[in-house]
Amino acid sequence: MHSTNTKIIILLFFSLIIASFIPFKQLARAQSTPPDGITIPPNTPERIEETIPKPTETPLPSKPEPSLPPALQTPSTDTPTAPTTPINEGINVKKIEVLGNTVLIDDINKLIKKYENCSKQTCSVPFEDLVQLRSTITQLYIDNGYITSGAFILNNQPLESGIIEIQIVEGELERIEINGLNRLQTNYVRSRLRIATKPPLNRKRLESALQLLQLDPLLQQVNAELIPGSSPGKNILRLQLKEAPAFNAGIVIDNNQSPTIGSLQGIVFASYNNLLGFGDQLSAEYGLTDGLDIYGLGYKIPVNARDGTFNIRYSNNTSQIIEDQFADLGIRSDSQSLSFGFRQPLVKKADTELALGLALDIRRSQTFLLDDEPFSFSEGPEDGKSRVTAIRFSQEWLQRNAKQVLAARSQFSFGIDAFDATINESGIDGRFFIWLGQFQWVQQMSPKTLIIAKINTQLTPDGLLPLEKISLGGVDTVRGYRQNELVADNAIIGSVELRLPVTSDNSLQIRPFFDIGTVWNNKAENPDPQTVAGLGLGLSWQPRRDLFLQLDYGIPLIAVEDQGDSLQENGVYFSLRYQPF
Repeated sequence: MHSTNTKIIILLFFSLIIASFIPFKQLARAQSTPPDGITIPPNTPERIEETIPKPTETPLPSKPEPSLPPALQTPSTDTPTAPTTPINEGINVKKIEVLGNTVLIDDINKLIKKYENCSKQTCSVPFEDLVQLRSTITQLYIDNGYITSGAFILNNQPLESGIIEIQIVEGELERIEINGLNRLQTNYVRSRLRIATKPPLNRKRLESALQLLQLDPLLQQVNAELIPGSSPGKNILRLQLKEAPAFNAGIVIDNNQSPTIGSLQGIVFASYNNLLGFGDQLSAEYGLTDGLDIYGLGYKIPVNARDGTFNIRYSNNTSQIIEDQFADLGIRSDSQSLSFGFRQPLVKKADTELALGLALDIRRSQTFLLDDEPFSFSEGPEDGKSRVTAIRFSQEWLQRNAKQVLAARSQFSFGIDAFDATINESGIDGRFFIWLGQFQWVQQMSPKTLIIAKINTQLTPDGLLPLEKISLGGVDTVRGYRQNELVADNAIIGSVELRLPVTSDNSLQIRPFFDIGTVWNNKAENPDPQTVAGLGLGLSWQPRRDLFLQLDYGIPLIAVEDQGDSLQENGVYFSLRYQPF
């Protein structure tokens, strides 16, 4: 087995020439169930992406988050000339017929009601009042965002009949002209705009669609202009687009893995966006420690114009216990995971998103003793094998403005008896129900100061296999403790962090924090202690756009046994992320 330092050096050397990998939020943890005191569970709570008010750029995104598109340049609304009538001549109006309108019907009826049913000369309506009515209806359309719609009084109509016809021309797009795309197919853009440009053309809906295009990671720049078309009410939307770089790659060095398999890890990631021109993405990553090798492959493709996506992902890892007291026992594990998922936003705006997701996960793990002897270290697995087939239904919600972000995620997981899932009489097998709930609140206290509060919860009435348990301890949950310090069926985790600028450009921040969490089991014994809490200080530094460094120091407030002497076990966590592409 190579030493950790040798592996990391090799990883750094090859990281920048690997062209088929992608960044990922969090590597899966090693999947094994070693003896008591050595916990390498599968799950730590997945982070909700920090879509926070940004006084400075988010560390190393694949592209800068662009500003919203400028106001549309729009054409003026030309209407045909109204019929000429002597200015002082009144008209006995019996009925006003409005033709061609499909929206604002009730509002228009209220406007015309007071002009109707006039049958006497004394209540005749001056013609200039009808012209004003036409202008009022046009303004009503404009005030409601229908900026290319308008009303006019039809020419050559017999006004003496008392029936006045007002024609509405509701604006619509004649065509969309798209320039600047190289690899991305024009239909990707056109189909998303068609949803927002159904007649009558509404400026608010169109600008919202353009804002979403501006935020699309496939596009770097979006400029739009609305110009007159071939006739009144017809318009042409002209777009000048610039594609974002398709290839993204980088490396991460941190000490965020469990000390049982080597806390120091190196990760190579990269992605290739828009592989086939449909807005799809091919991804992969590779990570290693002294006792862990893990890789993952993923492919995602949009399936409709409302940003519904289908994804498939495979991951594989092998791990081995390297801690001195257990190294001679040859404890290791092999794990694989295959996932098929579909995610569909129901509401998607620049400041709001509501989405649903459905996934099928097939997860397999086996643990060994003396390197090659299958062995179960806990109740539930059979001959060291844990097999889970789960259907997961998720709901996501996001609301943000310039000063605040609220984000929530809920997931219901159902373990089913399919694809050879582990089924036994112990009550700890592949049949289960789990609810995972996550909430994040971000508030801007001053232009460069943020407070971030998070809650993560996993609740289940069942005893779970190691593949589905949740862990506490480490940089992602409770700082001040080793990764996966506590492992159980249920957990509640909370965190509060303050981000304070040190430099005027906000590239250097200090982050005082407080983390706390508690766990419990349903059928197995509870760990002692069940609750851990940490208080500490972090430092974040982004000296350049492609480089981000982070250092956290956590002080454990509740004592635990068997703390080692690694940096992580002494409450120190570091991370270096370099993303040149």
